[in-house]
Amino acid sequence: MKATNPRTCVEKKQTASLKEIAHAFTPYAINKYLIERKCKLNKQETIPKNNSLAVYPPSLNINRVVEDEIDKCIAFLPYCAKPRNDTTCPVSDTIDGRKNQKCLKLDGAQCKVPCSLGKMVDVLKQKGFTKDRIFIIDSDSNLFPWLKQKRSEGYEYFMPGIGCHYGVKYALDYVVKNLGFKGCVVFIEDYDPKDPKNGVCKTPSDYLNMEYGDKGKRTKIPNEAIYLMEKILDGSISQECVNYPERTPNHTPSHKKSVLKTQN
Repeated sequence: MKATNPRTCVEKKQTASLKEIAHAFTPYAINKYLIERKCKLNKQETIPKNNSLAVYPPSLNINRVVEDEIDKCIAFLPYCAKPRNDTTCPVSDTIDGRKNQKCLKLDGAQCKVPCSLGKMVDVLKQKGFTKDRIFIIDSDSNLFPWLKQKRSEGYEYFMPGIGCHYGVKYALDYVVKNLGFKGCVVFIEDYDPKDPKNGVCKTPSDYLNMEYGDKGKRTKIPNEAIYLMEKILDGSISQECVNYPERTPNHTPSHKKSVLKTQN
């Protein structure tokens, strides 16, 4: 498929739409409940019960997609999952902070800074995703034109699409209904559960401010989701799995009840 640089598909920032504002003003608890119910999180048909990743629509045969159409998959990841404070993303700048489409690993360079976004990029690149198929979301107004362009090039699946509950609820209908994508949704979480006010967007100002500037929200892509995404992409995902503790990528526990069985 024709390669497209994300930076050639951007638009100028615009003021928030009425739909954005409506979603942003939905109370966090209600928004979280509604989008998890819509995605049938914890009621998946093809993957283990978990709290962070959902196949959407749930009936999608994810194993067939990986086996037959992996070259039709793209991925998008939020800039807020880059590190801040404890450690700082090395491609941050003095004006926009982390709010850019840059990533050393995406550019083929080494990066030793602890970063959940970097871990997911590692998994994607190991499974054959090239730079032009991975978009780091600096704003929705840049993401949507890129997705529209990718759809016109023949891409059909997001593997994964990652965001907060506000972002996913706002974007899912457009990405699925309007553009025709399907795939895997991953919900980000607070970087530090003991410091929730600096984590995922929970208020209208959080969501709108992070769309137009790096206001310091610190989130991470759950280890559980990174592990599951790795298993999905290597074709060894199965629903036959009990609950398990968080793991890091490329680690398979020895206890038989905790192993995701590879399909025959």
